[in-house]
Amino acid sequence: METIDITPILNEYTRWKNNTSGSYNEQILLDNLMINDSELYDSFYKEINFGTSGLRGIMGLGPNRMNKYVVTRATRGISEYLKRLYPEGANVIISYDTRNHSPEFAKITAQVFLDMGIDAYIFKEPTPVPVLSYAIRKTDANLGIMITASHNPKIYNGYKVYNSEGHQIVGSQATDIMHEIRKWDYFDLPNKNIKLKYISGNISDDFIKSTMTSCDNILENLNQEYDKSLKIIYTPLNGTGRNYVMNGLKLRGFTDVNIVKSQEMHDGNFPTCPVPNPEKIAAYNEAFYTLDNEEADIIIATDPDCDRVGVAMYFDGVKRILTGNQIAILLFDFICNIKYGKGIEHSSDSIDKTNSNNPNNESQKFAVRSIVSTALFDKIAEEHGIDVLKTLTGFKYIGQIMSKMEKLGQIDNFVLAFEESNGYLFNTELRDKDGVGSALIIAEMAAYYKSIGLTLSERLDQIYNLYGQYHDKTKSYVFKGVEGSDIIEGIMSYFRFNIKGFLGGIEVLEKIDYLDQEDSLCDNIIEFKLRDHGILIIRPSGTEPKLKAYFFGNKDTRKIESEVNAIIDKFNNK
Repeated sequence: METIDITPILNEYTRWKNNTSGSYNEQILLDNLMINDSELYDSFYKEINFGTSGLRGIMGLGPNRMNKYVVTRATRGISEYLKRLYPEGANVIISYDTRNHSPEFAKITAQVFLDMGIDAYIFKEPTPVPVLSYAIRKTDANLGIMITASHNPKIYNGYKVYNSEGHQIVGSQATDIMHEIRKWDYFDLPNKNIKLKYISGNISDDFIKSTMTSCDNILENLNQEYDKSLKIIYTPLNGTGRNYVMNGLKLRGFTDVNIVKSQEMHDGNFPTCPVPNPEKIAAYNEAFYTLDNEEADIIIATDPDCDRVGVAMYFDGVKRILTGNQIAILLFDFICNIKYGKGIEHSSDSIDKTNSNNPNNESQKFAVRSIVSTALFDKIAEEHGIDVLKTLTGFKYIGQIMSKMEKLGQIDNFVLAFEESNGYLFNTELRDKDGVGSALIIAEMAAYYKSIGLTLSERLDQIYNLYGQYHDKTKSYVFKGVEGSDIIEGIMSYFRFNIKGFLGGIEVLEKIDYLDQEDSLCDNIIEFKLRDHGILIIRPSGTEPKLKAYFFGNKDTRKIESEVNAIIDKFNNK
């Protein structure tokens, strides 16, 4: 077995020990690492990766952990990056979610920017991602920072970086920033007495107004008011969505709304939802308890930074959540028929494809989805004459496309954007996924269907009858620790070079290696197109130590999943 030289790790540990000597609690944390070899190694063997979205990791001490020293160093590097881009002065907006240490990290971020001569404004309270995206564009800010780890467990936090267009940084921006970050040490902390500047509360009010307008634009062609007696259970999962979603539902005319009390207040420990992810059924345990007590119709959930939204209810007496793809299909079908079609009652009729008959393409409607999202979306778009633009995984790419379309004068033709991990956007004034607006339009959709005697489940069945049955499933495989990245690399290499004729006993018709694609779609992703319309897409996560597999098909996909599980088990057991 190869011997690992731990001298550099111990040297860096000692340096942190010496430079944090003013904090008793930090000294205790560092002392505890000395009796846990694996934790010590993982905390100090590398610096936390600054990816295309910024930083994300487990909170703790060391260069491979999220802490105020890592945040300070990153912010000083970004400050230098901004000074090069905007030599006459730059301004930044900082937001944060409800996680442990998020207010502290946001405050330090603001102080460092101000210390570096960058004009920085911070929200006074935890604020959703879509509000930050809106604020950047509304105030012509040069950059935005969101302190969040989105839907990860409580031990995580992160530092998302947004550009002046209101979406997360893309391409060479991350590389350029990392180059500046590496020039700085961790321990050059800002003056604690620097006075913070706070962003105006009018921004939040303006965001709500923008959201209301976007909802109105979708529903404007409804020729009659419908009953909004829908009984809603809402849970913010102890996150930032509480005030925004509850106020929004009230403004939309919903009066029978109950919030999940145990998940209402801001709490970074997420005591009743250890994984506050609206993609996971376990996050809805408390909500179903409330739904049963209130005899409600539907559960709507948003994650801690309120950029994702989920839906759950009883389907034929069984507790179920809609997948991210299913929510997208329902929303897209609803918007297409209500805004651009003949209405839901006539949605099975042939629809005039007026957009596709436009020879000059001046008013061509367009929608956007990630390549790992359901192709049923494309079928609905084709029926309504709407173009579908595809992007790599990550809403920053969707935001980038929207910015390009805005520059081309086409943004008013935007219909909907989504990625399968429960992220949706229809407001043209934003450039990131929007849990607030999505929660409101989902409520409107469910209420409308209830008023004409349909549930979301029944409408989904109607859509499948129109376009064909589509199954979809996303599965994550976590590989923690030092060996995790090597295991992920080995698995990707196996799928890239060893899978040829069959997968799970099903013939492989085509293999697409996205490393061979053009720049806009070039990434470490492999897609297998199988007989009977089956699809497998596999990729490493860009923000977490895990591999993600996406299964699609109009038949049962369990054979494909079983084969993938077996391959990954072999690597885990090596």
